[in-house]
Amino acid sequence: MAAPKLTKAQRLQLLEWVAADYSFKLIADWFAARKWPELTPAAITYYRNRNQIVIEQLRVERRSAALTTGLALKEERVQRLKEHADALDAIKWLPGENGRLWNEKAWREVLDDIAKEMGHRRSAVELTGKDGGPIETTDARDRLADILAKRAAAAAAEPDSSDRSGSG
Repeated sequence: MAAPKLTKAQRLQLLEWVAADYSFKLIADWFAARKWPELTPAAITYYRNRNQIVIEQLRVERRSAALTTGLALKEERVQRLKEHADALDAIKWLPGENGRLWNEKAWREVLDDIAKEMGHRRSAVELTGKDGGPIETTDARDRLADILAKRAAAAAAEPDSSDRSGSG
């Protein structure tokens, strides 16, 4: 069966979805939801093979844009958090159904998120052992490994019963 004839817009959309590595089922569902021609795995393979260079270009553009725009940028995340904090600030003292100030708590949490994004809060606590060195830890896996190593060494040191001569 020949690949279905797709319009230019349908073909470009298909190539974008293929470049994004979406599954066949998901792409087929999206085509069906738009009442576009039914796709088979063979049809997608046909378009994938026929447009390898375009798909690779779309992948590069998509990945580059994902890492250099929108919420991938620290400044954008801080700006969105700031806008959210401003909206909560306007309603932070309005009580909820049971009289609790949920918005005030959410407002403080957003302020904390902003501080973390800006690097003003430590998210992890550094612990040190004696004299500022690392803390020594022993977990069950380490203890088990030690026991097994000792048993293996003891077994290797014992003479094998097959090496003993029966005559005496």
